[in-house]
Formats: sequence, structure tokens, C-alpha cells
Amino acid sequence: MTHGSSVLVTGAAGFIGRHTVTAFHRAGYSVTAVDLRPAPGHLADAARWHHGDFADPALLAEIATGRYTTVVHQAGISDTRAPAGPELDATNTLGPLRLADACRTGGARLIYASSHSVYGTLHHRTPIAENADTDTSRCSGPLNPYAASKLALDQQMRTRHATGLDWTGLRYTNVFGPDETDKGPMASILSQLLRQGASTGQIRLFDDSLTAARDYIPVEAVTATIVQLATARPSVPAAVYNLGAGTAVPFADLAQWCARLHREATGQPLLAELVPNPVRTAYQFFTCADMTALDIVLPDRPTVSAASVEARAAALFEAFRNCAKG
Repeated sequence: MTHGSSVLVTGAAGFIGRHTVTAFHRAGYSVTAVDLRPAPGHLADAARWHHGDFADPALLAEIATGRYTTVVHQAGISDTRAPAGPELDATNTLGPLRLADACRTGGARLIYASSHSVYGTLHHRTPIAENADTDTSRCSGPLNPYAASKLALDQQMRTRHATGLDWTGLRYTNVFGPDETDKGPMASILSQLLRQGASTGQIRLFDDSLTAARDYIPVEAVTATIVQLATARPSVPAAVYNLGAGTAVPFADLAQWCARLHREATGQPLLAELVPNPVRTAYQFFTCADMTALDIVLPDRPTVSAASVEARAAALFEAFRNCAKG
């Protein structure tokens, strides 16, 4: 970290936002946190909290003055069931573009959250690179308005800020970790299954998803990468980058993990219920990020193996069990 480094984190009360605030606070940054929700009690002293909209003109004007060395944008509508319309466009595409303009004026480095959902269905069930996001032979493209709003932002950033702005877009795969329960049905499927198994001894899966597989990355690896991007000198080339483990874990393996952890904890078998999938046409049955681009520009970034994902899952299962026991 350079002397006097100051970071602004939007969406700071959300799951990834909370962990981002913690990571920068521990790294010695002066942190300003922005969210429409109140500050989480355990983070009240980790940042200067601003209750409001990240696209508020007064905040954008403050960014444009050069007050912040880095802006980390985690805010947005993250519900994949959100309908298309002006609110989604304003929050996930147009607002972040205004934020980018303010960062450009103020000379701040911008790191923002995109999503692996922009690729939709991966036709060949193989890792996909960032430059294949419009290659219809590789992927379907967005399966819902949320994903479309993220792709629109990425495309606009590439064209509007090819030069003159230090920026990085990160296409997260499936981020999981502690303190995720407030996301409800938008929590990672890994966390949902672990919580179900730990608290009830039963899990529910869509009946067409046992052959599905997804790329899971612990939230700590995400925030450590973001801090590295903020401190990198020189900065990495302005672009959109995938951020995942680069390994797809089958849902059947997740079920086996839950069964083993439950059996070890209780001596009892885990019950699994298969239910109809009501969103089959909009469901990502396979996600896996090609991490080549980020590995080249950030070779020391924290990497994630399938074994480390399983170990992190075991720790989460234990935490959920302890919570269920009160």
C-alpha cells in the first residue's frame, strides 16, 4: 500500500462488500463504505460509512475531486430473477458508467464486479475466456436480464474507456464463504447445500442438476485479489478478467461432501430430495473460468484448488452446525 491510500467501497453492506471492507481495513487503507443499508455492527469502526446511493451526484463529485486512490464497486442488483427495465439498467449499467466517468476525472483506479453469468450456457462444458463472451459457438450469452446488464456494462467499459481510465472488471464465478446467509436464494448453491445439510440433515437439489458443475471461489480469495489489484504497480492492463478457481465441481460431489460431513458429525445418513427445476431455461448448468488472462497480469494472485474448496466447505459446514445448535 502507498502512503495515504484511500479506498471507496460501494455495496459495502453486502456479502462481498463486507469482506472487501475488512480486507482493505486490514491492509491499512483508509476505507469509506457506501450502501443504502446500514453499516453492519462488526464493521462500524473499519470504515467511514456513508448511507446512500453510489450514483448520488454529491458522491460522484467527491470521487471526481481525486479524494480516492481506488474505488471498488460491489453495489448493484444481484438478483438473477430481477426483471428487465429502467431500474436494472440504471443500477447495473448506467450508474456504474457514471461512476467510471467520475473515477476518470479524479484519477482513481476503478475495480468493479461483473459476473460469469454473462456467458450463459457453455456449449462445450470447458473453461471459457473473456474474449469469447459473444462467440455463439462457445456460449449462449446472457440467460436473464441481470446477466445482460452485466455484459452491457463490460462492453461499454471496453469501448468508452479504452484509454484514460485505470480500470478492472472482474467476472466472478460462484463466490462463497462465511456471512453469506442474508443473500437467501441468491447465496451460492454450495453454501445453501452446506447450510441445509448442517441444520436439517437434508438437502434439496433440482432433479436435472446432478450432472451440473460450477466453479466456486472463496470470498477471501476474491478480496485478496482485489487488494492486490489496488496495490499493483504498475497497474494491470485495463480489461475485463475472469475470477474463479478455474475448476468445476459437480453437484454430485457437493452432495457427497454434505453426506460425508453430516455422517461424520452425527453418524446418520443425509437425506437428499430431488425437486423439479422451475427455471431450467435460465439455469447455468456449467460454469468454469479460464484464468489465463489474470494469471499473466497478476501472477502472484491467490489461487484456489478443488481440494481447498472442499476444505473451505468443511469449515463452513461446521460453522453452520454450530449456529444451528445455538
